[in-house]
Amino acid sequence: MSRSTTAVLLSAFVLPGAGHLYLKHVARGMALIAVSLACLWAIVDSALQHAWIVLDQLESGQVALDAGHISELVAQTSGSSGSSMATFVLIGCWLAGMVDAYRLGRKPG
Repeated sequence: MSRSTTAVLLSAFVLPGAGHLYLKHVARGMALIAVSLACLWAIVDSALQHAWIVLDQLESGQVALDAGHISELVAQTSGSSGSSMATFVLIGCWLAGMVDAYRLGRKPG
């Protein structure tokens, strides 16, 4: 398998920046990893906050234990722009990491 293919597969299936580390471009790889992990943290944190809101309302009896009511509540609480921005940045990092890893892997040396 070529260096560029291995780097792209690492960036695609492990984490953005992993292919850069494989290609010995440590600074770029660590920057992509840091941004990706920060985005993942923001997404998970937002999801947990929304889950706690739903659980609190279920425990207090404000919402009936009905799948329809619960799905409405989840839809109401999940309209956060911070989480969606982190998702777009993560997708951008993932795509940029794969393209850049392929480009760097094709260079001789």
